[in-house]
Amino acid sequence: MYFLEKALEFIFLPSCGVCGKLGEGYLCTKCEKELEKYVIAPADKYPVQRRENDTILHVFAYKDLVRNLIISYKFNDKSYLYKTFCEFMVKNKKVFDFIKSYDIIIPVPMHKSKIRKRGYNQSELIAKELAKKLEIKIDTKVLIKIRNNKVQSTLNKKEREENTKNVYKIRNEAKIKNKKILIFDDIYTTGATVNACVQELKKANVAKIGILTLAKD
Repeated sequence: MYFLEKALEFIFLPSCGVCGKLGEGYLCTKCEKELEKYVIAPADKYPVQRRENDTILHVFAYKDLVRNLIISYKFNDKSYLYKTFCEFMVKNKKVFDFIKSYDIIIPVPMHKSKIRKRGYNQSELIAKELAKKLEIKIDTKVLIKIRNNKVQSTLNKKEREENTKNVYKIRNEAKIKNKKILIFDDIYTTGATVNACVQELKKANVAKIGILTLAKD
């Protein structure tokens, strides 16, 4: 699969997901510098936050160019943008080191009905690419979404917390017991979604839980 992918990239040169330029991979130098304007802090001074025993890192502020790209990625059938986002993250030492400090990356799961409608789980695509490039394990089966709840963006903070109760379920706990787990999600607003995932994963007696999000609203 890897060699097939490389062969296709050789035949069909990858283009920048932001401007479409050929020949500089999935993110050209000019657009990389443009995206750096939306990084929450300088690359060597990310505000890695701590919540009790958990650690969280947000890459971008969710506004302007980044917001438009994420909306296009999720709702306008531009799934290829996962490679652009990943290319930016793996080049950043702080983000790179943060991810590498964990054993397994787990993307926030989507309900199967939503996956059928959209065609893909946007967080899972990015997490798989990060896992491949950084050579860490990924698991998409341990944490599942058992209820198709309301869309979080339509709710206030209190409603979001209620909306994520009893939505996620852990299975095969032994696979992650005593492991350092990194949860990945695309957008962080109130934290209700990742908090629900964290609480469920803690039932497996994991060693450590971290949260990585593409953007903070």
